[in-house]
Amino acid sequence: MIRYLLPLCALLALTTTSCSRSRSEFWEDTKTCTRYMGKGVRSLFGKHVDSRESANYYESWSEDLEFIPLVDATTDYTAQPLESPGDPGSAIPGIDGFYSPSGKLAELFSHVHFDTDKYTVQGSENVKALLAIAEYLNEHPGIHVFVEGHADERGAAAYNLALGSRRANAVRNFLVQNHVNPQQLYTISYGKERPFVLSHDETSWKQNRRAQFRLYDKVR
Repeated sequence: MIRYLLPLCALLALTTTSCSRSRSEFWEDTKTCTRYMGKGVRSLFGKHVDSRESANYYESWSEDLEFIPLVDATTDYTAQPLESPGDPGSAIPGIDGFYSPSGKLAELFSHVHFDTDKYTVQGSENVKALLAIAEYLNEHPGIHVFVEGHADERGAAAYNLALGSRRANAVRNFLVQNHVNPQQLYTISYGKERPFVLSHDETSWKQNRRAQFRLYDKVR
């Protein structure tokens, strides 16, 4: 099956409306696109796919894969929590049991924005916001967070799903590096399927290239 997906993903990556990329970056995006193709189709039908699921989803293809799910060529992602939210017997609900922050928490857990086709945390505003979030989570170990990765409307669905995953994991990695317990943090990607702003211009695309947060408080 993967022999058919690789050429398709190569074409999708090549035709994506994004910045120019090196040959190695192009190959990594092609492989990542392949990994998320099945997830992209499922996402279009409204099903949540968290970042831990891909390892199980592609386990049956392990003899064909040349990469580890969710490991990027240039980023050393911290391992996901051992317990998957929403699993039978889990003390943590699935993402539908998490809530969007409101009031002062909404101000604290503000969106993190990204440049076109980028997934690294950059800019003093983003860094300042994430440092404040890290401090809050260190003081509130009972709060668990889903970091959602999103992309703008340009480009293929599968490519943007992979890009959203990289963005969510980059934010999670930043928080872990600032001493947040990795067991508090989960990631999920929606790609371009859940825009924050519906207009079709650069200002809107900038707001849609984001990571945002959903919370669950075990003592709430």
